[in-house]
Amino acid sequence: MNTIFNTIKRSFQSAGLLLLLLIPVNVYAQDTVGDLMDRAIAFGIDQERIVEIQQRAEARGLSEQEFMNILQPAIEMAGENLPYEMIFEKVFEGLSKGVPAQRMTPVLSSIRENASRSAQLVDRWMERPEVGQFVERGDGRMQRDQFRNEMIKAGSKAIMQNIDEEILTETLNSVSDGNMDRIRPSGLLAAINILSDLPNGASSATQNAKLVLRALQSGFEAGDMQKLPAALNMAQRRSQLPAAAVGKGFMEQLERGFPSERILQNMFNGEIGGGPPGNVPGGIKNNRPGRPGGN
Repeated sequence: MNTIFNTIKRSFQSAGLLLLLLIPVNVYAQDTVGDLMDRAIAFGIDQERIVEIQQRAEARGLSEQEFMNILQPAIEMAGENLPYEMIFEKVFEGLSKGVPAQRMTPVLSSIRENASRSAQLVDRWMERPEVGQFVERGDGRMQRDQFRNEMIKAGSKAIMQNIDEEILTETLNSVSDGNMDRIRPSGLLAAINILSDLPNGASSATQNAKLVLRALQSGFEAGDMQKLPAALNMAQRRSQLPAAAVGKGFMEQLERGFPSERILQNMFNGEIGGGPPGNVPGGIKNNRPGRPGGN
């Protein structure tokens, strides 16, 4: 691995990227460490991050081939204009936990694949003129490219947790087809991020997508969205109602025009109907476990 480090240093210091000492991995490999470094630099990957990975990989005793295997997905993502930092984050996590390279490799490949799938639907959505206007009038904290990358990450997380791509597409299209005046880019980003964290996750993804969309349209912002999974889970625990009934109570509070702070506090308190814990709408009462219509 010391040889790898020396090669990387020479790559970064050389004015001509082709004048490198190439280190063959094996007679069958098409790429060398030097080749990989050339592409990383050409695609604009942060050089310091690569050196940091190399140093940690060396400390963990990874071979040259293992180092190349864990770096390759990030280089491929950079070449496809995907947020390759996702790979680095997972690599650093794996190395810090002592995860063997052969166990990290399939996970990294899955991250790359899911990011690519997410990018396809995000990019299609962002081509819509109204979406461009939506991003431009955003919070002022994210540029268009940053918003795109963060949305790709959020979509990739949802896909990884088995949220159907059609649900993500329908949710994004519903946002842009509807009234976007009360929705901020950061709020939408948070909503996509929490989809898989809501009660019942992927099995209730369609209902959860409708729930977060309605919350966004009612004025929920990013911070509110980030609290929503914990609030709904607490409401279910305290009320002992099924997740569907809790979601219905949440939607009813939105329809009654309660502000987000009040709704979240109600849910944390188990007040599904917006009043004391026992004060729930009749249709929801009937869904209590052990009652007609309950689960």
